[in-house]
Amino acid sequence: MPGDGWCSKVFKSQYDIPVELAVEAIRRASARRVVVQLPDGLKPLGVALAKCLESLTGAEVLLHADSTFGACDLQYGQLEVTLNPDVIVHVGHSPYPAELAHDALEPRRARVVYLPARSRLPVPRDAVRDAAKMLAARGVRRVGVATTAQHVHKVRELIDMLEEEGLEVERPRGFQPYLSEGQVLGCDYRLPRASKAQGFVYLGGGIFHPLGLYLATLKPVVRVDPYTGRADDLTGEGEKLYRQRLYHVSRAIGARRWAIVVGVKTGQYRPWLVKRLAEAIEARGGEYVLIVSEVTTLQQLVAIDDPWIEAFVVTSCPRLPTDDLWSYEKPVLTPGEAFMALEGRLEPYRFPW
Repeated sequence: MPGDGWCSKVFKSQYDIPVELAVEAIRRASARRVVVQLPDGLKPLGVALAKCLESLTGAEVLLHADSTFGACDLQYGQLEVTLNPDVIVHVGHSPYPAELAHDALEPRRARVVYLPARSRLPVPRDAVRDAAKMLAARGVRRVGVATTAQHVHKVRELIDMLEEEGLEVERPRGFQPYLSEGQVLGCDYRLPRASKAQGFVYLGGGIFHPLGLYLATLKPVVRVDPYTGRADDLTGEGEKLYRQRLYHVSRAIGARRWAIVVGVKTGQYRPWLVKRLAEAIEARGGEYVLIVSEVTTLQQLVAIDDPWIEAFVVTSCPRLPTDDLWSYEKPVLTPGEAFMALEGRLEPYRFPW
């Protein structure tokens, strides 16, 4: 695709971003105003991408500086009321399941173009070899693989390498059009949870997704990190997090007065889940208060807390209780954990829903 130096900067990055898909959509919509959203890890490419799209389409392009944690976080409300964009270019995340995305797909709203950002980094063979040894040391012979949107195109290569190391690899399934083979989201681990694998190899960086993978499956997880070229056994960290979560669930068993946090971001408003929790609380003689929040933080809980509240349950993002709110003085649970507490049990563990 022709373009100036701004486009070249995008094309030469460590991510393969098909800018032409966004250009085609912008031109087809005759868009005059475009908003570009990127996750924090890709924001260094934001200016170049915005300038590239401007040069190729003539549209006014606005770079969204706020954090967008997934396709659940399009922030339609504010954008529609203030900027009223014709197109939103959302980079790096897969489309969020429509049944959870509220009314984001209504025709009256701006069109969303989901622009993939595929990593160009190779699968580190030495790290795969080390990962196989780590899993073998735990007695794991049949493994599953999991990754995020940035690395799904490398899954087959990873499988081949693991098989060369003597492991039996379960062929991953997908859930089209939302999840590619082996793909997980921070709130959706349905594919590995249904697996019969004894453990998992996660391809990607960070600990957010592999620890979520452990909580969802309670099976060994080894990370193969293409950014560092290393393999790390995260099972121990997962076990520690699991014990912490059980502790919080145990503290909420017997709670009668609950605060249900209702998310208002585009893909985090789940009225059906709020209703189920409310019914479960009332069925056990309890009471609840509804708290509406766009971004739930510890400071918010401190400000709004009342001695009447005995436990919180967050229905917006299930990773908030495990990652951001775990240290609060009162139990802050995921929906799955709240159902466990209401049923008075500690097993089987239920994460995230």
